[in-house]
Amino acid sequence: MTETHWDFLTGDTEKDQRNVRILLDSVEELYGPRTVADLMRSAVDRAIRVTGAERGILLLEGKDGELETAIARNADGSDLSLDELYSKTVVQQVWSSGEPKLMLDTADVHEADLTMSIVSLRLLSVMGVPMPAKGRNLGVLYVDSTAKVKEFTQSDFSVFQALGGLIALAVDNARLMAKEAEQERMKRELLVAQQIQQRLLPTDLPQPQGFEIAGLGRPCDEVSGDYYDVIPFGSEQLALVVGDVSGHGLGPAMLMATTRALLQAALLSRSEPAEVIRSVNVFLERDTPDNAFMSMFVGALDPAARTLQYVSAGHNPPLLYHPGGTLEELEKTGPVLGILSEAEYGLSEPRTLASGEVLILYTDGIYEAHDAANEMYGEPRFQDSFLRHAGSGASAADVIEGVLGDLEAFVGAQPLDDDVTCLVVRAL
Repeated sequence: MTETHWDFLTGDTEKDQRNVRILLDSVEELYGPRTVADLMRSAVDRAIRVTGAERGILLLEGKDGELETAIARNADGSDLSLDELYSKTVVQQVWSSGEPKLMLDTADVHEADLTMSIVSLRLLSVMGVPMPAKGRNLGVLYVDSTAKVKEFTQSDFSVFQALGGLIALAVDNARLMAKEAEQERMKRELLVAQQIQQRLLPTDLPQPQGFEIAGLGRPCDEVSGDYYDVIPFGSEQLALVVGDVSGHGLGPAMLMATTRALLQAALLSRSEPAEVIRSVNVFLERDTPDNAFMSMFVGALDPAARTLQYVSAGHNPPLLYHPGGTLEELEKTGPVLGILSEAEYGLSEPRTLASGEVLILYTDGIYEAHDAANEMYGEPRFQDSFLRHAGSGASAADVIEGVLGDLEAFVGAQPLDDDVTCLVVRAL
């Protein structure tokens, strides 16, 4: 691909002054703040005015590497159909070679040497130039004229080539600015989403007599698809909740917020955890995208009776520490949420939480984290960490800090692969 031809000076003072003025005016017009679409319209209009053409077309490289018509305009300043006919042969020659193309007075060329589009459109003059910017060709700028309008001149062609370069740089710059603006908009939206999500998470967890409860979440992105909560419901009971939406980022975070609202509404009207989970699942199955689902653990803690019953909808098994140094896994009682509307969820038998026992609910991001050597933290390390901190007699909050501290020491500066959430209950 050749570089932009800036040598448009002819030695004719009057023409050269005109050409310089045209290009300076073009810079002023094309580099002002505007959308990419507005810029392209202005660029084609200016190409038409500069050359006296009847039509102008701007073609840009598409995602598949092929040229696509971005804008087509006529001399009246009106949009033309993107299917407007033009000399595709000239455009393709410019695109493939990177060289400008000028056809003057096609009426004097033997008809057999002309393309069908030039003949059928009765074009007298055709010009096409590449649009080089930062070492690559963005597309082709094309204008044409019929006999009733104007025949282009070599002076027109020289200025047109320089204009193609100016327009290419302007389009490239506008695209970059649009991309940066979109990134800034996304950052602002993520910040708002992050602030909203932080307000949705509990700040002061209930501390029922005979128990300590602590929770903590660490997102791998700005927002999290994990969820934890402790919600009073029924007759002096507390719902211990941890959930994990598949994936991470803004979409899962929105689904998490929806699930939180559904869960709290269900807890107000139902006192049995399995009914609560079934109700939430019906809504999620109806409204969740096909490629999304959510695991959830809902435990019903009765502080007065010191008992726990639970429903585990496909969630990774919580760990229960028993004094003496043993761990027990609490098994699933049903499938993940959002897949089968008729799914059944069982309720565990009530179990007594004895003094010194520690329960940890967590999401799988904690053991799926990797270090810089891409080694997974894994369940054995996580279980050993929990066993050590739970057995030390530490408070619920200190158990979480210790477990997450061990994880951080393992991964080092490596970013988390997934959101990490823990909820710990210690029986006093």
